[in-house]
Amino acid sequence: MRPVNRGNVPRIENGVAKVYTSYKEAKDDLKNALGTYCSYCEMGIENQVDIEHVIPKNHDSSLENDWSNFLLACKSCNIIKSDNNISREGYVFPDIENTSFLYEYSETDIRVRSDLPQEIKVLATATLDLMKLNRELDTSGMVDDRKRTRNRSWDEAKMALEDYSKLLPSTEDKTSLAQLTARNCHGFFSMWIQIFKDYPEVKRAILENVNGTALNCYDENINPIEEISR
Repeated sequence: MRPVNRGNVPRIENGVAKVYTSYKEAKDDLKNALGTYCSYCEMGIENQVDIEHVIPKNHDSSLENDWSNFLLACKSCNIIKSDNNISREGYVFPDIENTSFLYEYSETDIRVRSDLPQEIKVLATATLDLMKLNRELDTSGMVDDRKRTRNRSWDEAKMALEDYSKLLPSTEDKTSLAQLTARNCHGFFSMWIQIFKDYPEVKRAILENVNGTALNCYDENINPIEEISR
């Protein structure tokens, strides 16, 4: 799960921090800060962006229009999460914790890393379950959009890796090749980072191509730093 940094509340022309009278007013600012991707499943959501309240507004109405409580989510993650968490306690969230090292990706599912300390494993599992990121079918019995799109992105990443590894030995401009390869990534960044684990130049290009990535959660080779706190 990509750790994100939404930054401070945006300011208007005179330098005064914006005050949102409705959380819906923050959508464009959040897109600029985070890119049009779900903060949980990482799926691209250019045309179906929801503002997600980390602490549900039903549980704390004072945070309904609070910038620090906003993330972007796909409709599936937003509906599934709903108001099922009372607070941030008992979970990890990508805007305040380092979520970069918690999960492993495969063609079929997302798993919590088995070698994590038990207390972190519990939190990571709770977040995975809260979002139902491995759901096979949606409520209408159709394949979950997140799973279908993630599977397609997995295949695209594998093909991109194969092409990159073939071209790399004969190229003189590794940086340009890495940037060109990174343009094929349209979400599911953590999965792509895992697949390109041996190529830090591609991993860097992938994460720098999208706004809001908390790069301080990665080392100089763009390997996740294995500390939950930032």
